[in-house]
Amino acid sequence: MRSNAFPINRLLLITICLLALSASNAFSQQREFHSLEEALLTPDSVEVLILKKQHLTAIPSEIYTLKRLKKLSLSKNNITQISDSISLLSHLHHLDLSSNRISTLPAAMSSLPLDTLILWDNPLYVMDTALAALPLRYLDLRAITMTSAEQKAILSLFPKARIRRNQPCNCGR
Repeated sequence: MRSNAFPINRLLLITICLLALSASNAFSQQREFHSLEEALLTPDSVEVLILKKQHLTAIPSEIYTLKRLKKLSLSKNNITQISDSISLLSHLHHLDLSSNRISTLPAAMSSLPLDTLILWDNPLYVMDTALAALPLRYLDLRAITMTSAEQKAILSLFPKARIRRNQPCNCGR
């Protein structure tokens, strides 16, 4: 009987490992949401919120209640400004605001632990110098037509970040 005990124990161990892996995958998937309504059902578990192409004109104030939020994607909306309340998202590391209508970022963002900021395709030409406090590693400014002086001013704020941008223009701003 001992010879049969080893294969049964191995089978039991494999089954337990597979169940644990399955539970882990289910748990991690529950942390990513594509609907604000669903996210608000379990706000303490939300780490990723993707609200792409939702026709938003502002960031819904309910988002600021998601205290564990690490990644927020609001791309391809019609957002024109960012509230100072963004600073309430104290765990936010990744913010995608691409393809909106944002022309300024609040200085209050400087308190965030952002390492990734995606801003491409916004009419954003200057940034508050307070934002230099952001620990950015990646900044995306593509599809923003900036003069050489505008680009240099932004580049000087984030000397350690990898910054993607277009060639400067002779825009005459």
